[in-house]
Amino acid sequence: MQDKPQVANYGAWQSPVTPAIISDQVVAYEAIAVDSVNGKIYHVERRLIEGRSVLVDSGQRQDVIDMEYNCRSVVHGYGGAPVAIRDGVIFFTNAPDMRIYKIEGDSVRAVTPDAPQFRFACLTLHPVYSHLMVAVREDHSNPKPANVVDTVVCTDLRTGTSKVIVSGSDFYANPVFSPSGRKLAWLRWNHPDMPFRSTQLVVADVRLSSDGQISVRDEIVVAGKPHVSVAQQPLWVDEDTVVFLHDVDGWLQPWVHNTLSRPILQHIIPGDFAEAMWGLGMSSCAIFDDDHILSVVVMKGFASLILISISSGACEEIPSAFVDIKYLKRISPYQFVFVGSKIDAGEAVVKLSFDRGVANPTFQVLASSSATPVPAGFVARPERFVSTDSAGRDVYALFYPPTNPDFVAPENEKPPCVVNFHAGPTSRTTPQFLWDRILYTSRGWAWLDVMFSGSSGYGRKYMERLDGKAGDLDVQDCVEATRQTASKGVIDIHRVVVTGSIPGGPSVLMSLINFPDFYAAGTSKVSVCDLAELHRKAPKLQLHYLELVLGGSPEEVPDVYKARSPLFHAGKIRAPVLLAHGKLDLVVPVDQTDAIAEEIRKHGGRVEYLRFEDEGHGFRKAESVRHVQERQLAFFEGVFGFNN
Repeated sequence: MQDKPQVANYGAWQSPVTPAIISDQVVAYEAIAVDSVNGKIYHVERRLIEGRSVLVDSGQRQDVIDMEYNCRSVVHGYGGAPVAIRDGVIFFTNAPDMRIYKIEGDSVRAVTPDAPQFRFACLTLHPVYSHLMVAVREDHSNPKPANVVDTVVCTDLRTGTSKVIVSGSDFYANPVFSPSGRKLAWLRWNHPDMPFRSTQLVVADVRLSSDGQISVRDEIVVAGKPHVSVAQQPLWVDEDTVVFLHDVDGWLQPWVHNTLSRPILQHIIPGDFAEAMWGLGMSSCAIFDDDHILSVVVMKGFASLILISISSGACEEIPSAFVDIKYLKRISPYQFVFVGSKIDAGEAVVKLSFDRGVANPTFQVLASSSATPVPAGFVARPERFVSTDSAGRDVYALFYPPTNPDFVAPENEKPPCVVNFHAGPTSRTTPQFLWDRILYTSRGWAWLDVMFSGSSGYGRKYMERLDGKAGDLDVQDCVEATRQTASKGVIDIHRVVVTGSIPGGPSVLMSLINFPDFYAAGTSKVSVCDLAELHRKAPKLQLHYLELVLGGSPEEVPDVYKARSPLFHAGKIRAPVLLAHGKLDLVVPVDQTDAIAEEIRKHGGRVEYLRFEDEGHGFRKAESVRHVQERQLAFFEGVFGFNN
């Protein structure tokens, strides 16, 4: 840090943050698992530098699996919940061969047969019979997406044989036993619903047969109605009481079921107690004691911890510096673990301990995702911005100003701005520290994360606002949010670029098409360019998702699909475009980006295309991430002449 800040134009500031630093990080923690007997904590971390997900002993900070294994589930395309542990014995799903493996001492062996058509997730050990495990199984014997079969199975860990115990619905998630194992709760849903729009919570009795296998009977639907509401994350308080999350009143709130179901809170808290359930294994609640739950709630984009009395609904906030919290798990009475992120520090595995109830909570970092410390003074702090759309409704955003202790801009200059489309569109961007963002803010750029209509975390109505309007209303929201941000004098409206990925990409391209003179450039990573073609090739989970956000199928609303598919309007793109995609992508085929790149060039547009032969859906390898970041930074800087 210099003694006195140097005066330099925005975008020309020198920064210690580089694309190489970003690609050297452990990008994400994908799961937390706790040994229910000894309280040992394990986590799964996705390592770009190794191109795999690794199971780690969090306390010892020691890898549990060798390089040949990849601890990852791919059920429903997004996976999750790949680990179960009890009394030092570990079970995990291995992505390369889709089998479940057992680790006991120094021994690692496959439990399930070599049958890659079967994929497992949500591994759950029976609390009494250690040889039994239930899991969600996805059967790809007939690989056509509409013919893939979801079931809940019970696997005999002695023989590796699996028996279907629950079937008949299109999807399943989160099987969990009661403390004695005499009851089982699970989630189910059917097409055309998505798991963040409609799921049912089911509870049934468990019976043990003479051959040591289990079955379920006397199913009861506890909560959740098709097309109307979700019920998620069941947790057993005792043999007869289960707590869960339910959004029947428009916000995802804690409920409890004994003989009847009821909301726990005295009044609705205007926030969501869970994220949109794209992946499996979400956990934002934990049992504190026989009358309390510890919960995560997201309000206005920021996460908080709240202790809630089940009987009275009384709440007490637990002070914390963490603005994003996920995978909350109970270790023991008054001890918990979660993955948390701060504004000035990346993801960490955090142990939370309470002394005498809720007094004096302590937070201990067991593992940190950042291989490089955050340089002092370089963290851009988020500011909440609320704009209005054309109908006068609120649209939310987080604004990050240029931040570098060594530089200031000349008087009266306004900074260029990166407008970021988050993935989804039913998702959100959290205010947690991200190297991708600081790469720009430390160089004198502003950054705007727009939570456009359809984003999660702002209630069900906000999410439903995008129904039938994807590729249109979200694009308008981002433009209007940017204009209103510029009206505050904090960005240069003439120096704005746009970026997005998986699948914010189509909205980036539609932004350049619908507002050809607004953005100076755009980057689209994993682009959806022909919506009808994507609909035809959609994996099972998303077979009807486009119908939800576009208002029907390609046969029902063909004009809508064509109007919002960038491929058919490439000639309207005037700004330079950078595209990136992986050839092995099974969710969004790479030929979508191949086609739009050709169309842009055919119409005389400027396009750069990074096509990775060994990447799939998104970029999981360090060299790929580094290359994309390097090219995007140079691309945007070149547009404004910052790298001359």
